[in-house]
Amino acid sequence: MSRIKKRLLEESYDAYGNERGSECIDEMEMMDIDWDLTEYEYNNYQPKENINQTNYKMSNNLTKTKMKKVENNTEVKIETKKEALRRLYIENGLTEEDIYKDKRGFVIITRTGIDKIVSKQKITVAYEVISMDIEKGYCVLKAVASMTVNGEPRNMMSFGESADNNLMGGGKKFPVAMAEKRAMSRVVLKIAGFYEQGVFGQDEIVD
Repeated sequence: MSRIKKRLLEESYDAYGNERGSECIDEMEMMDIDWDLTEYEYNNYQPKENINQTNYKMSNNLTKTKMKKVENNTEVKIETKKEALRRLYIENGLTEEDIYKDKRGFVIITRTGIDKIVSKQKITVAYEVISMDIEKGYCVLKAVASMTVNGEPRNMMSFGESADNNLMGGGKKFPVAMAEKRAMSRVVLKIAGFYEQGVFGQDEIVD
C-alpha cells in the first residue's frame, strides 16, 4: 500500500471520530486513481517559485555587460557606453580618421564624420535665424533635424551660436558659417544618439 493511500486511511474519520476505514477503502477503489503515480508525484514534488524569486535569480545571473530589462515580455540588452559607441561607429561608417579623444577626456567627431552620419542616416537639417548682427560679429541659429528610424519619423532640435569670444583664428571672420556648423553638429549628434554617450562635434570645441 502506498504512503498516500495509507495516510488517507489513517485520516479517514467521520465527524464523530468513528473510523471509516472499510468505507474509505471502497470509496478509493471506486475513484480509479493510479496510486503508484500519485506516490511518485508526492515523492518528487517541487514547489513552484513565485515570480519574485524568479526575477531575483535572473537579476543575480546577469553580468554588467549583459544586463537585460523586460519590455512587453521581450528581453532587451542594456548596452555599456563602450558597446553603444562601437555600434554607432559601425552603423554610421565612421573610421579612426573621423574620431579622436580630446585631452580633457571626451570623444570628438570631426566635420567629415558629421557629414558621414548625415549621409548614412539620410538626415535633413533646416535652419532658422534666432539672432544675428554681422557688424558685431555674432549669430544664433536654430537647427531642426529629421530622420526615419524603423519606419518611424524622428525629429530633434538644437542651436548653434558664434561670437568673437567663442571663435578662434579665421573662424572669427565667418560667424554665420560657424553658427551653422555648430548647430548642425549638435542636432546631428543628438538625433543619431551620440550626444547621450558624451560625444561632441569638432566645431563645438573651444580651447
